This record gives sequence, structure tokens and C-alpha cells, in this order.
Amino acid sequence: MSFSVLLVCTGNTCRSAMAEGILRSLIPDPRRGDVLAESAGTAGLVGVPASEFAQSVCLEHGIDIGSHMSSALTRALLGRASLVLAMTRTHGEYIASVDPESAGRTFLLSEFADGSDVDVPDPIGAPREDYESVFKMMEGYLKKALPAIMKLAEEGER
Repeated sequence: MSFSVLLVCTGNTCRSAMAEGILRSLIPDPRRGDVLAESAGTAGLVGVPASEFAQSVCLEHGIDIGSHMSSALTRALLGRASLVLAMTRTHGEYIASVDPESAGRTFLLSEFADGSDVDVPDPIGAPREDYESVFKMMEGYLKKALPAIMKLAEEGER
């Protein structure tokens, strides 16, 4: 049985696409088959590639998200996710409206990582430097969150 982390933002072309790539890169090799990272957006975009800056910033950090295509957030996606990490409080509220049953496993990324209450800013339309800043912010949160994610995955196997 696999453990699935669903990362959610608005369009699924910047933040959650980068966060999915970051998390995949952090999952230890022996666990990559059974701890999965997925992403989706609340705006309902389907089949749109990650933004040019999102791709180039990730690639600069050794993460290739060139094959990423956006997915719309659905009740089905939420239903199969073991853990849902939202980029902003507004995304968390939207998730709860789509699938109230997912509320107990939905967290703001910063909250899950270190107990803070910080929204990850949307870099869409901003200069490349903003994408780099958002990348580093999410990478920091995901590195902090990884031990808890791996522990939840192990507990789910028992």
C-alpha cells in the first residue's frame, strides 16, 4: 500500500508543481515506490505544463519537472491522498469545501513543517528571482516535514 502526499496550489503550474518535484527528490530511494508525491490546483487547469520559470529554477536544483502537466483538484484525488499540504490557508478552506472528509489530513505546508502559519506566495507573473525564493521556501518546509511524512508512511504500513 502506498502513502500519497498531495500538494495543492491554485493553478498547479508553479508552487505545487515545484513542491511535487522537490518532495520526490527528497524521498529516499528505497521508499520512492511506496511514498508518492502528487499535485493539483484549485483553479481547475488540466494539461498545462509547469511555467517556464518553475521548470528552470527546479532544473537549476537538479529537479526535472519538464513533463509535469497540471491537474485539477477533485474529490477523487483528495480521497486517495494520505496527506494533503496546501500552499495557503485559502487553499485549505477550498479543500475542506470540496471534501470535508479530508479536513483531518489537510494542513498548510508551513504548519505541517514547523507549526507556523505562513502562506507560500504565488510567483505567477513575477520575475525569476521570486520563483527561486518560493522554491527555497518550499524546499525548507519540505525538508523539515520529511521526517513526519516518512513516519506517517511507516505507520500506515502497520
